Parts: sequence; C-alpha cells; structure tokens
Amino acid sequence: MRIVCYLLLWVASSVVQVFAQGIYVPLGSPSMHMLDRFEIKQGRLANPMEFSTSARSYKRESIAQFADSVASRLPGLSAQDQFNLTYLQRDNFEFTKTPNPRSKGLWKTGLYKEQAALWHLNIPEFKWVINPVAYQRLAYDSWLNDYTFINTRGIEMRASLSKRIGIYTMLADEIQRLNQWDREYYREFDVLPGQSWLHREKYPTLNYWLASGYVSFTANKYFDFQFGHSRNFLGHGYRSMILSDGAPDNLFLRMNTRIWRITYTNIWGELYDYVPFDFNRRHNRRHYYATTHMGINITSKLNIGAFQTVVFQRDSGHAIKGYDPQYLNPILFYIPIENGMNSPDKMIIGTDFKYNFAKHFSLYGQFLLSELVVSELLANDGWWGNKIAMQLGLKYIDVAGIDNLDLQVEMNEASPYMYTSFEPRNAWQSYRQNMAHPTGANFREWLTIVRYQPAPKWFVKAAGFYNLYGNDTNGSNWGKNIGLSYYTLEREYGNYIGQGVTTRSYIVEVTTSYMLWHNLFIDMQIAYRKLDSKLAIFESETINAGFGLRWNIASRHCNY
Repeated sequence: MRIVCYLLLWVASSVVQVFAQGIYVPLGSPSMHMLDRFEIKQGRLANPMEFSTSARSYKRESIAQFADSVASRLPGLSAQDQFNLTYLQRDNFEFTKTPNPRSKGLWKTGLYKEQAALWHLNIPEFKWVINPVAYQRLAYDSWLNDYTFINTRGIEMRASLSKRIGIYTMLADEIQRLNQWDREYYREFDVLPGQSWLHREKYPTLNYWLASGYVSFTANKYFDFQFGHSRNFLGHGYRSMILSDGAPDNLFLRMNTRIWRITYTNIWGELYDYVPFDFNRRHNRRHYYATTHMGINITSKLNIGAFQTVVFQRDSGHAIKGYDPQYLNPILFYIPIENGMNSPDKMIIGTDFKYNFAKHFSLYGQFLLSELVVSELLANDGWWGNKIAMQLGLKYIDVAGIDNLDLQVEMNEASPYMYTSFEPRNAWQSYRQNMAHPTGANFREWLTIVRYQPAPKWFVKAAGFYNLYGNDTNGSNWGKNIGLSYYTLEREYGNYIGQGVTTRSYIVEVTTSYMLWHNLFIDMQIAYRKLDSKLAIFESETINAGFGLRWNIASRHCNY
C-alpha cells in the first residue's frame, strides 16, 4: 500500500486548484432513479463531470449543479418531476445554489433548519451533516405462519473539509427476525445476504452491525480517491454481472478519473474466505481483487465501456504476501501482467454499453468472458471451459405518455462455472456471497420493474423476477456455486444453463411508499415467492406482507 500512498502524495503536490468535493450519494438512494429519468428526458448522456450511471459515481456537488440546471433545459416538467428536482436540491443542500426554505429549526432547537439534515454546519471551509438512520418493519410470513421484523437504529454523517477532503460514515445496530427466503439462504450458506459473520445463538433472530464509511480526497478537476469500507456497483442495470452491491461491505481503494468524455474507474479491494464451523482458524483468510472500468461517450446518446477484473490470493509458496503490487498499476488490461508472472489468478474481461434515444428509452447491456475457446464455441457442444455472462435491458420512461410511469425489463444469464477458478479462493465472492449476480452462475433470469409516481410524495414499485437455474446435490458441482473448484465439474461436454437439479423461482413484489418528510417513508409491502424444482427439498412458496417506517436508509426487497 506504500505505492498507493506515494501516488496520492504526488498527485496532491502537483495541483494547486480544487474543483469539487468527493462526497457520494449512497447506493440505493432515490436520487439514482431520478437522475436516470432526467438524463433520458434531456436527450443526451450526462457528461463525466456530472455523473456516470455505469460507474455509479454520483457526487453530491455534481448532482446539485445538475439539478440546478435541469429546470431551464427541461421546461414543462410534471409536478412529480418538479418535486424530484427539489428533492435532489434539498438532499444536497450544502452544494446547491437554489435557495431552500429555511426555518429556525424544530421547536427552535436548531435541529432541522434544513429538511435533509437533523443537524448541520455549513461554513466556507467546513461542511458537516448528521442524520438519523432508522428502519422499523413488521411483516407476516405465510410459509412460517409467523411474524418477522427488522429493527434498525443508527446514525449517518458526512463532512467535507477545505473542498479537498470528504468523510462519510453510517453506523447502525440491526435486529432482524428472518423471513422464509432469508432462512433458506442462511441454512445453505451460513451467512445472511449482505452481511458478514453473524452470531448464531438466537437464530432465527439475528443481531448485527451495519457499518460503512470512507475518506475521499479530491486531487484536482480530474481525479479523486476513496478509501474505506463499503460497496461498489458497476453497470447501468438493476443487476450487474461485473460488480454488484449484494455482497458485504469490503475494504477498498477507488480512483475516479473524469476527463473529456471518459469516465475511468480503478477499484482495488480485499475479500474474505469464510469457512463455516471452522473452529481451528481464528481469522478468515483473505483474497484480493483489482477492477478497472473505462466508459466513453462515443456520441451524446451512446456510451461504450470496457472492464477487467482480476481476483487473486498469495499464500505460502509465493514470494509476495498480501496484495500483489503488480496490480496497483492503473492500466486497463492486466493480462500482460498476469502472463508475465505465469499467474494462476482469475481473470474476467468484458464490455458494456448504453444507448439513450427518443427522450423516453435507454437500451443497455453487458458481455463478459472468463474463458473462451472459439473452436469449442463454434462446435456448440457445451464445453465447460467457455464461460460467458451477459445482460440486456431496456428502460422506458413516461410509458404511453403517462407522467412518471416507468418500465424496466432486463435479462441476465451466466453459463455454468462462470466466475469460478481451479482455486476456490480465487472465486469472485466474499463471505460466500457473489460479488456479481446473487445467483452465482448456471442461470438465466428475466425481470420486469414498473415504477409509478402518481403524486409528488407517492412512490409505487412493482417488480417481477423469473429465474431458471441448476442446483447441486450430494456434493455435485453443476456450476451454480462459484465457490467450488472447477476441477470438481461433473462433465467436460454437454453443459447447459439449468443443468443439475433444474429449479425455477418466481418472485412478485409490490411496494407503496409515502414520503412524510425528506427521506422519511411509510412503506406498505407485499411479496410472493415460489420455488419450483425437480426435487421437493428445493421447493417452497410464501407470501410476506407488512408495513414499515424507514428513515435515511434503503428498503429491503425480495429479489433473490
């Protein structure tokens, strides 16, 4: 890591002017869909200095500037979109130039002088915002014939110092009584989706911490760095086949570069190899990754990207322990480095794209390769070594001329053994959870999401998922579990998506939310989930319905 520190110091010493502050909107924020809509409606892609939907890099200062300018570029906005613009300005009030209504604070205490901040300090060289985090949800699960709940209490803070340094942290204590599908997941993997190690004493009621945070440094107009413990997401879709936010927070260093029409992202991170019930090991072993993504706006409507991820570990027998400094090189392609070291590391490469058109549509997709032999592909004989994943999706806003009725359809698939390696510790996962799609591999998924905002403070989201995949039994390896070595594969030829114990999942979920106060929501939610399989042990069917109160935190969804 010393090399990284030298790089940061060199960049910092080479600049004298500061242009923007590196505090980012958290993943899952309502801002992201709002920005998607405005980008499509304006008829051109956002430029890299504004935001990037592929890198999911949404700087608060850039969002405020974008929101301040959108109204003049998009006359005749609906009342809902006017509300959404105001939301973006209020959510980033410390950076907007549009005056917001101010008050003396709640009961003259000095609290909530701004709707988006319990307490804030906003002076030229220092900005500090503190907010509560809370999620109280009660639901009934028909499969369990029992009640489930989520009880979350915490705090969120963000600050910027001297327009160079940004700080973000969120810390919350959460108690959850698991619903039916979370219990299925826990029994299979001994972890809870999105969480790391858990105490088992009071299962199925679990208590754990939610904790994320980072420090950012803005070097100049083109470069900023983030270092911390959080999640990242690369892609334009609801899912990502590259890097998603479903796995637990991990330690990472990220460099964001924005120049001309190019957004260039480097992420270097650390992952954990969790082995359940391994009482002989006091600490989990680690493995590492380096991801590079470059996106360029070819035209005002078309963005093309390329990316590469290498996953590796350095145990005994290697001259280098820990993070291999070879991969700290921020170049796009690591393959020459890997070949030069005769490396056993896991390599994933690919491309993505987005095309916005007619001020109503956005077509997007991803294509990934882990390994490919063209002759075997042309033979069409199901050779196991051709490991491919892909995504294709379409967003349609203001469907049939109805204001704020938005539709998204998406297809995702991954061939058997995609993301796997001969060495299980090189798999693209952390704490037994996949860093890309939550299913892993050996699946094909179709999803449809309808979002409707009938009035400024009302939000309705209906989502449907159909997923075909192949399960494993009795120690078999048909390619879904990416944590298994591909040395244990079942056959060399004749492989296909859904092989093994063919299983189909059907999920329908409807969430209706009302915003009582800025980022304070009342949720009514109902979800139906059914698993249909060749083996009865993989089958289940449940309806989960409930309501909740949510404050400055994203809602939980039934989507796996």
